[in-house]
Amino acid sequence: MSLISRGLVVFLTSVLVMCSVVAVRGQEVQRISAHSALLEVVRRVPISTEVAGRIVSVTPSDEGVLVKAGDEMIRLDDAVIQAEVKRAKVELDLQTEIEFAKVSLEVAKAEEQQKREANQRRPGAFNPSEIRQVELEVKKGDASLRKAVDDKLIQEADLQIKQAQLAQYTVKAPFDGLVTLVKVFPGQNVRPGEQVLELTDMSVLRAQVKVPASLRRMLFVGDQVEIRVGEAKAVESVREAPGRRPGGSLFDGEGAASGARASDPAEFAAAEVQVGESEDSVFLGEIRFIDPVLDNISGTPMTKLSVFVPNRQDQYGRYLLYQGMPVTATVLAKARN
Repeated sequence: MSLISRGLVVFLTSVLVMCSVVAVRGQEVQRISAHSALLEVVRRVPISTEVAGRIVSVTPSDEGVLVKAGDEMIRLDDAVIQAEVKRAKVELDLQTEIEFAKVSLEVAKAEEQQKREANQRRPGAFNPSEIRQVELEVKKGDASLRKAVDDKLIQEADLQIKQAQLAQYTVKAPFDGLVTLVKVFPGQNVRPGEQVLELTDMSVLRAQVKVPASLRRMLFVGDQVEIRVGEAKAVESVREAPGRRPGGSLFDGEGAASGARASDPAEFAAAEVQVGESEDSVFLGEIRFIDPVLDNISGTPMTKLSVFVPNRQDQYGRYLLYQGMPVTATVLAKARN
C-alpha cells in the first residue's frame, strides 16, 4: 500500500472515531469527541461586610467547608446599633404623646360645647371672641393629635432604618457553596468591602471544550455534552502543579479544589486520560455558548464551546466535579435536516 493510501485510511478512521451516529433517548445524535476539555468554576464570590467594625465571628473559620444559603458567615460587634434599635422600639411603643393629644382635643371640644350651650340658654354669655378662642383650641388639639400620629410613622420608619443598619453587621451566605478562602479572623477590624471569605458555587461547573473547527456546522447551543471523569497520567507536556501558596484561595492560579494548578487545555489533550465507567464518572452538560473566534494555538483551528455541567454530590456530601480535574467530552449533536 502506498504512503498516500495509508494516510487516507488513517484519516478516514480518525473521522469515524471522532464522529459517530447513535440514538439517544429515541433521537438520533452524532457523537463528536472533543479535542480537549477543562473544568472550571463559574461563580466565585468574595464575601465582605458593608460596614466597618470589629469581627466577632467568622463561620466557618476553615476552608473546604460547605455552607447553605442563609447560613451566617460573618458577625461584627453590633452592641451600639443593638442599643439604638432597642431605644427606637421603646420610643415607637410609647403612646404618651398620642394619649395627651387625644385628651387635649376632648377637653377643647367639651369647653367649646359648654360655651355654645351657655349662649343658647343665655344669649351673650360668651362674646364672639371667646367662642372663637375655644374653636381655635379645638383645631389646635386636632392638629396636635395628627402630629402625634405622624410622629409615630416617622418613628416606625426610623426603627426600620436602624434594623436595616443592624442587618449589615451580619453577613449570610448568598448561595450554597464551598468556602475556598478565609482571609480575616475574629478580633480583627475590617473596612467596608474588605474581603473576609471567598465562597464558590460548586453546583454547576463550566467545561471549556474544544472541537475541530471543521465540525462547527454540526454544533448548536442547547446540544448536550457528555462529560466523563478520568485520571490523567503525567507526560512531558504536563507541567508539575505547584501547591497553593499560603493565604491563597483553593482555586488560585486556576488550580483544582485540592490545591493543584489547572493545566492548559492543550496540556490535558496531550496527557493520557483513563476514563472511568461508573455512574459517578458520567455527567451531562449543555452548550451555552459557541465562541465565534477560532483557537489556533495548537496549530489546528478549534471551535471553543462553553458547556455548563450540573455537579453531583456523593453519599458524604462531597462534590464529584472540581476545577481542573481531567475529563473527556463528547458532544451529542442532534441530527438536523
